[in-house]
Amino acid sequence: MATRMRNLLIISCAVILPLSVALGACDSDDTTAKVPTQPTTTGSGGSGTGGEGSGNGICLLNNCQEDAHCEGCADGRTTCLVAENRCVACDPTKPKGQQGCKDGEECSPFGLCVPEGITCPTDNDGNPTVVCTKNKDCQACSPMHQVCDTNTGKCQACTDTNTQHCLASDICLDGKCSPKCPQSCDSDNDCSKCGGPGNEAHACFNHKCAECSDTWPCAAGMECTQGVCTPPCGLPGPVAGTCTAEEDCKFCGDPNETWKCKTPVNDPTHGNCVPPANGCSDLGSNVVVLPPPYDQYTQSCSNDEDCLQAKAGIQYNVGLALRDLIGSEEIDLGFYKIKIQDANVEYKMPICASVEIADKKCGICVPCKEDADCDPINVDNLLLDLFKGDPLATIAGAVLVDLLWGKNKDHNLNFWCQPVAAGYGACLPCGNPLAPCGKNSGGGSGGSCDHDVCTEGTALKADCGDCAAKVCAQDSFCCDGQNGKWDKLCKDQADQLCGNICSGGNACAHDPCTIGDALLESCNACVKSVCTADPFCCNQQNGSWDNLCKTAAEDTNTHPDCANACGGCIHDVCTTGPKLKADCSPCATEICKGDSFCCDTEWDKLCVDAAKANATECASCT
Repeated sequence: MATRMRNLLIISCAVILPLSVALGACDSDDTTAKVPTQPTTTGSGGSGTGGEGSGNGICLLNNCQEDAHCEGCADGRTTCLVAENRCVACDPTKPKGQQGCKDGEECSPFGLCVPEGITCPTDNDGNPTVVCTKNKDCQACSPMHQVCDTNTGKCQACTDTNTQHCLASDICLDGKCSPKCPQSCDSDNDCSKCGGPGNEAHACFNHKCAECSDTWPCAAGMECTQGVCTPPCGLPGPVAGTCTAEEDCKFCGDPNETWKCKTPVNDPTHGNCVPPANGCSDLGSNVVVLPPPYDQYTQSCSNDEDCLQAKAGIQYNVGLALRDLIGSEEIDLGFYKIKIQDANVEYKMPICASVEIADKKCGICVPCKEDADCDPINVDNLLLDLFKGDPLATIAGAVLVDLLWGKNKDHNLNFWCQPVAAGYGACLPCGNPLAPCGKNSGGGSGGSCDHDVCTEGTALKADCGDCAAKVCAQDSFCCDGQNGKWDKLCKDQADQLCGNICSGGNACAHDPCTIGDALLESCNACVKSVCTADPFCCNQQNGSWDNLCKTAAEDTNTHPDCANACGGCIHDVCTTGPKLKADCSPCATEICKGDSFCCDTEWDKLCVDAAKANATECASCT
């Protein structure tokens, strides 16, 4: 039997969500930042650069793309070294005498003119050993060690009062420039500085800074879904739109229209929220099915092709979204302010969803059924529209990108699919729109199967078991063998997605042919099939696995996945899946003696591997 072990990996990257670009300082010999009088310049961070600057340009000191981004920088650093995205005063790659420094000065390896002979010795870790009393003592050091902390005498990246070498999106922590909003988080504390007033992202949800999480709840009446606080459509639970009363449907569709709770005659407590219409003919005229901003458009359809041919979609105002993010209608260049204008892009609604009204099912075009349907919006192509007609539009665009995304190459607004009713939803901004929602891109290929989903340790592979696959699909950090790990967040997700698999709950405590508590779709394929047709059976807050659910599971013609669902032997011992009963076979009996997890929790890859290794009782797998 493979050992179930633990191994931790840590990653740290940068994604940002600041509020403003601060003004420049004036004297680089001072260790505290000073706000200048006239003229002002913009620093790439909280404190500017100091020294001699042109006074009439911006300074993206450590994130420039061209010389124009360095016009306002101090100490003569008015040229962009594009290869390193740094503003420099001289070119260290050129021969002496051609580097651009005055007599008696030389170009340091980092592009700053310093007195001849000055050096910056370092220890084995690359930290300067210079004892400083002012910033000029650190001039020959790397850009991340050019600020003097007079309290310690160390040359470092920043101090609380001088963040000139940090990005506008950074804060100073322990003398180092650190992202306010990291690309990956392990706890809510990692996100304590992420976001701003009205757009806070202080929660760590699926290893992404977001608006809410299990440990950072939403306000009363709201629910946390994909790290975003939203009003629920229907009863709380895994499927939107289930109801027992009209009150349950008040947040469905347009906020000004209350949907009705439609219940079948034979089960008055078992309903679904439907639009307030008399029939399908009302759609497209005065019935709003989707929440804002998708309520602008209603298009009937029979299939997805109808939506594509009709070019169904809305105009999404990116300018408004950016103004909300930075908390201002303007970009302040220090010497000049530029208004962020409206910039509309077409957001497609290419999916034909079934909506039930009265006793009829109608098709309408919607943005999404799942998160993957929600495409991000790239802002790079909209910069000229956002600052249309202004001669400094490209400069303002560079400042905006530096302010929001820093050095992140993906300048996207990201969305997730908020369920509106069974089978369809609306694309809403992520809890931190500047980064993808709780799912990470990439990764997931280098994990192992050396522990179960209820044990913290190394990143797992998606093929370790059904539950691991569900978690990996939700949060690839848990399955990234290079940078990820299976930590407490991954374990908690396993519990949520896989029927309280780790906490010993009862969400999968009985089989589908037994009346009892509501089950989870993730229990097995039979339960998923039944709950797709009848969400009430899987509603964890208000539903139950009642006689209608049991009858549906027994109807194997309608639900063929339920053919072997009862009795606890839904799959063979050579295949990963839900837990098996020990008496399913001599092989199951033997494997569960050695690893009770296989019969108490899940039959994962470790159980399959054990079966394959047991040629006596499990010959079918060898």
